[in-house]
Amino acid sequence: MKLRSSILLCAAVLAACSKSPQQKEAKFLDTGRRHLVTRDFQSAIIDFRNASQIMPTDGEPHYQLGVAQLGLGNPQIAANEFRRALQLDSKHVGAQLKLAELMSVNRNPDVVREGEKRAQAILEVEPGNPDALQALAIAELRLGEDPSEAIAHLEEALEKVPGHLDSAMTLAIEKLHANDVAGAEKVLLKSSAAAPKSPEHAVVLARFYILLDKPQEADRQFRRALDLDPANGPALVGLGNLLYRTGKRDEAGQLYERAARLPGAQYRPLHAMFLLETGKNDAALAEFDRIHKANRDDREARGHLIAAYIKLHRVSDAKNVLNEAIKQNPQDAEAKLQRGDLLLASGEYQQAEGDLTEALRFKTDWPAAHLALAKLHQARGENEQQIQELTEALRLAPGMITARVELAHVLTYKNSPRAAIQVLGQAPEKDRQNLRLTAERNNALYALGDYAGLRAGLDESLKISRDPVLLLQDGLLRLKLKDYKGSRASLNEALEKQPREWKAVEALALSYLAEKNIPEATRIVKERTARAPDSASGQELLGSWLARTGDATGARAAFQAERALPNGESAADLSLATLDYGEGKFDSARNTLTQLVKREPHNVQAILQMAQIEDKTGRPMEAIAYYEKAIQENSNNPPALNNLAYLLADTGKDPDRALALAQQAKELLPNSPTVDDTIGWAYYKKGFFNPALDHLKRANSNSPQRLCHLAMTYYQLGDHHQAYTILQSVMKSNASLPEAKEAMALLGNSQ
Repeated sequence: MKLRSSILLCAAVLAACSKSPQQKEAKFLDTGRRHLVTRDFQSAIIDFRNASQIMPTDGEPHYQLGVAQLGLGNPQIAANEFRRALQLDSKHVGAQLKLAELMSVNRNPDVVREGEKRAQAILEVEPGNPDALQALAIAELRLGEDPSEAIAHLEEALEKVPGHLDSAMTLAIEKLHANDVAGAEKVLLKSSAAAPKSPEHAVVLARFYILLDKPQEADRQFRRALDLDPANGPALVGLGNLLYRTGKRDEAGQLYERAARLPGAQYRPLHAMFLLETGKNDAALAEFDRIHKANRDDREARGHLIAAYIKLHRVSDAKNVLNEAIKQNPQDAEAKLQRGDLLLASGEYQQAEGDLTEALRFKTDWPAAHLALAKLHQARGENEQQIQELTEALRLAPGMITARVELAHVLTYKNSPRAAIQVLGQAPEKDRQNLRLTAERNNALYALGDYAGLRAGLDESLKISRDPVLLLQDGLLRLKLKDYKGSRASLNEALEKQPREWKAVEALALSYLAEKNIPEATRIVKERTARAPDSASGQELLGSWLARTGDATGARAAFQAERALPNGESAADLSLATLDYGEGKFDSARNTLTQLVKREPHNVQAILQMAQIEDKTGRPMEAIAYYEKAIQENSNNPPALNNLAYLLADTGKDPDRALALAQQAKELLPNSPTVDDTIGWAYYKKGFFNPALDHLKRANSNSPQRLCHLAMTYYQLGDHHQAYTILQSVMKSNASLPEAKEAMALLGNSQ
């Protein structure tokens, strides 16, 4: 028996050894292509690399490597592989075509022209090649050439191959841009009819109908795709999403479960996500944990488990997963990044910076790490460093939409909306119609005051999609332009689609407030928030609105209700403390914030409120201690810097440091009269009255405190008349102000 086994083993070995290099290459290529079909791109890459090592002079493995890299979203690496394939086989049409397609969507016009030439070269060899016609049309559109030429090429492609989906999609998009919705639909329907057994055509049609807000037609097309291919991932997920939005959650869950069982990792976590979203927390965690343990090397699987723990406020469990991963591999850059994100969220900025810096050291040129560092700088108020990190993230990954949106947002915040629009305009062609980019561009136009441009953009976008984000922006613009009726129509439509869009609820109430109809405005807020009693954000809005309109009792009840909800305690405590502060209940506010700071020692907002209470109640040294702690947490927090500087100057404790801190605040808030007053007062306390006057004059306003500082400075410089004139205006209505008494003592003692 042993002899027979040995003979069989030798036969197998000899058979394997007898295979030619071409046969071995063919086997790896075949296996790799099967992995491509299941979207298991990493496994495909391993197979194609093995094929390339066996036949290093063959271009085909490099072509297939390029296809796999495209699947992973790495166009530059893919382009390099296609070029290598052409070096080895200059007649490889597939590589030439893929390279032409990539070049046609490049941001550089010269590269696009090269793509155009490559597509034309293919057409000389293979006239009517639909893929080449498609690439040529895209290049022509990107170069701003006569669109009729591009449309003609797309129509030629569809005439040659009526079911050519890419050409149909591009032609439909062009018709949508020309507001020819019916024409776009006709193109897609005709292409789909030419490919009746193609689930991909049905999925594209379904997505088109979703864009047009036609859910019934979308449902029918998704189901047709699944009739053709029951394991079609995009159809399973698309129909699941559609059913979920329309309240058919049970059937949606079944579709997500089917998608999760498909080969590859793309859809693996969907069912667990669905369970988490529908409140089946234990089942969701069990599934996330099972996926993670079965795929230890899958960093996304670990990320999903951590995200679930965080959503359920089990941060310690999330940290334990990451600590264990880092213990197993101290150079696990992804784990360092994830733990850095957790530390950042909990306000532990120094520890977060350590993890994020190490992550970038272990994995250089990593866009995600630069994005995380940008968020750290944002939390610290370091806008310039934030911009640098976001810019670097986009240099490395131009298609990173989150980084582009955040960079545009911070530029708009820094009063540079034109620069924000420029950044958004530099997005890759395929992302230009992305809703997040469109919405952020609208924000920049609003900040710029270009209401006509914003109106035109919204009108065009809303013809294509009645998305709640766009409807909210439309409502806000109409509110700004005092079109209250139109504003309410858009806001109500947005709320029909997204009932918990609290910005829309507030804007709707503000439209009535603008007409001085406070009862109706308050009724709107009460009615809308009553529909979602389990929403902490809704209760926060209700409490803030009632406090704003003078109903302190109702506001307190709303904040207490918020406090009892998951994830509502911290925000509610801050609001309750603010309410107490406004009513002069300083001990109650102090007690609430003391407990909050014990729970969340890195909560800068709570620390700042504690400092304000101590200052208000005549305990400047205690206030200074809290401001010092706030600066330890965030060294670029303008209120902390300014208020600490003021107290250090006012108490005479450290005027020199006060001036340095105030000047640091000035860099962050160059146009703040409050900061100018602090700088002027610091100079005054140091006995430098001329620079003090310069800053105090800039800070001059209706603030009686600042006017007293100005009066005292004029007096010190010998202009007694001006000093008495300013002080008399203050004493008429603010004689009890401490600064007024100090100024009166100075001027009175010198009479």
